Amino acid sequence: MTMNLSIGVLGTGFAGMHVQRLLRLENVTVRAVCGTSEAKAQAFIEKHGAHTARPFGDFDAMLAQTPLDALYVCIPPHAHRGQVERAAARGIHLFLEKPIAFDIAGAERQAEAIERAGVVSLVGHHHRFRESVEAFKHLLDSGAVGPATLFQGRYWCNMTGSAWWRSSEGSRGQVFEQVIHIYDMALNFLGEPETVCAFTANLVHRHIPDYTIEDTSAAIIRFKNGALANIAGSNTALPRRYLGDFRIVAEKAVLDYHSAGQDTVIPPQATLYDYRAEEPALTQFTETRDPYMAETLEFLAAIQGQTAPRTPVQAGVLGIRLVSAVLESAARGGHPVQI
Repeated sequence: MTMNLSIGVLGTGFAGMHVQRLLRLENVTVRAVCGTSEAKAQAFIEKHGAHTARPFGDFDAMLAQTPLDALYVCIPPHAHRGQVERAAARGIHLFLEKPIAFDIAGAERQAEAIERAGVVSLVGHHHRFRESVEAFKHLLDSGAVGPATLFQGRYWCNMTGSAWWRSSEGSRGQVFEQVIHIYDMALNFLGEPETVCAFTANLVHRHIPDYTIEDTSAAIIRFKNGALANIAGSNTALPRRYLGDFRIVAEKAVLDYHSAGQDTVIPPQATLYDYRAEEPALTQFTETRDPYMAETLEFLAAIQGQTAPRTPVQAGVLGIRLVSAVLESAARGGHPVQI
């Protein structure tokens, strides 16, 4: 880091994970935190030791009273009400946690505002910062192993979640709020999606009156380059485990990425099979790199013109388009939906 950067934070939940990393960095100061109330923002500041930050319960007051270089936006889908657009208009660079909006129109408004302002944006799809993912993506982009052909992924967990999370009006569902990470991996490797067919169901949470989202989902996606993907989501799997993993097949290579669902305890493992030669070459990965720190470092470097962010707002818009199509297809009984 070479510049002194003033950072603001919108949200007092998942944002703590980012603040913990920002506080480790030199030349970065967390100046303000905005929650649904000033008291919640103050409690967040005290919990995470961000004592240089001023608490706010009003977002526009925070923008008006605190000069910021960058803003971390870490709020649920339903809570997006133009905050990103107003921050961009002030020239503030934006780190956007996924999903970046509640619907396609909201995501597109954000992208337009960011592009109009010319600010840096990075969407928090942290799996793109895994070492094995980077290695396989490099092979694909170089053309060395031929085209990608098939992606298979899953996101399995078992949680009741907060009231907003288990409400279709709050999170729009597990596909939208969690499994989107795996859909983003398919986008990362296979490119632009074309058509999706999907089904969703609520099979074991019907007894919970305010649980209005799916707990089971499955989708098949065809991409514009002809590649295919199938992705499954479950909220009826192992409690306290968050199993997000996948397999990707190219003409001359395969990446097999496994998660035990407890990444901080058991690091994910991956095997890259490269069979360009007669004898396949195997590369084993133990994913000990902190992908959340890696994405923050890339965001801050991009602000200073040192690199280009690999997941700008356009990546977030495409993700919203894909998961929206998944939900639309499911609502139409699995009817194919063009993206």
